[in-house]
Amino acid sequence: MISRQIVILYLVIYPNIRRFLMYFILIFFLSWIWFYKKADKSRIQELYGVVVYTCLLAIWTDLIMVHYQLWSYHGLPQSDYSIPLLLGFGIYPVVAYLFIQGAPLHWLGVMKRTLVWTFFSVIFEWVTLITGHIEHHKWWNLGLSLGADILIFLSIWAVYLYYRPAYVAKA
Repeated sequence: MISRQIVILYLVIYPNIRRFLMYFILIFFLSWIWFYKKADKSRIQELYGVVVYTCLLAIWTDLIMVHYQLWSYHGLPQSDYSIPLLLGFGIYPVVAYLFIQGAPLHWLGVMKRTLVWTFFSVIFEWVTLITGHIEHHKWWNLGLSLGADILIFLSIWAVYLYYRPAYVAKA
């Protein structure tokens, strides 16, 4: 019965933690459900490098965030590490996979696709901001996130173009 008492104590004392934790866990599971429904799984080997690159990029940017305190997550114990891990292995690799699986190989098409995906990324960050799950600090703002997202999507495309010939030649 000790576990029941611990659960009751958790539900009574930490209601904000539940609310914040549920948001990021929900994002994690929704992103993988989205992957399951929309991803062309026959291309996993071809697109695996993009996913690994994006996971590493997510971890790297969140380490920068921890060091420079440009933004912070709220409501979880050790949120500087737990939430970035949920995002780094949830929404970021899924978005990268789905972005690149339909990306054209010509520059104009990629720019259009980048702007559309960046728009949705900034909307997601804005919703996360107004709901209080993330807070910008110092000089960071949504405008800088917009520019950073454009660079991130273009870098994902560049990484894919770099190693794509190794997989396309085998097909």
